[in-house]
Amino acid sequence: MFAHLRANLLLIALTMLVGVVAFPTVLLGFGQIVFPHTANGSIVNGPDGKPVGSSQIAQEFKGDEWFKPRPSGVGYNGAGSGGSNFGANNPKLRERVVEDLKSRPSDRGPIPADAVTASGSGLDPHITEVNARQQLPQVVTGWVKRTGKPEAEVRSAVEAALQAATFRPLFGLVGQEPIVNVLKLNLDLARRF
Repeated sequence: MFAHLRANLLLIALTMLVGVVAFPTVLLGFGQIVFPHTANGSIVNGPDGKPVGSSQIAQEFKGDEWFKPRPSGVGYNGAGSGGSNFGANNPKLRERVVEDLKSRPSDRGPIPADAVTASGSGLDPHITEVNARQQLPQVVTGWVKRTGKPEAEVRSAVEAALQAATFRPLFGLVGQEPIVNVLKLNLDLARRF
């Protein structure tokens, strides 16, 4: 009987050693060697070299000189990821979308869905290029007011930053619509101005 008990205790200890210590350590080491930026939270540094956020979590930007992310169902709180869970027929969702539509100029063509709808997590850091291009005039005007530079110069710099920040996810294998990481784009603007 003691032989069976000893064998079971040895098996439990070995399982704990492999499952709780060895396996997580190997995964941690692999992540740190192969994907160090991602494994450490995808932290993005500002112009002063200090961390300003993560490229994987949306954050709110106030002021006309900044591109705006998608609406957030959680107030851009990274600790409370989740959508609003309002269905399409929920009056609260319709009211929020109507308010978002009022703040968007209607003379720039159809408003993209990601401009007025939150993502499932409420923290999607990306917007479509169409959404960003519709925000371009407001961003240019904001930087002209803030810097006092000529509009043509500011427009050229903002368009260059937008072009540099635009990409297709997984080299175009997932969806065909180009997207933009709002935090990286806004940091590029901060560096330029």
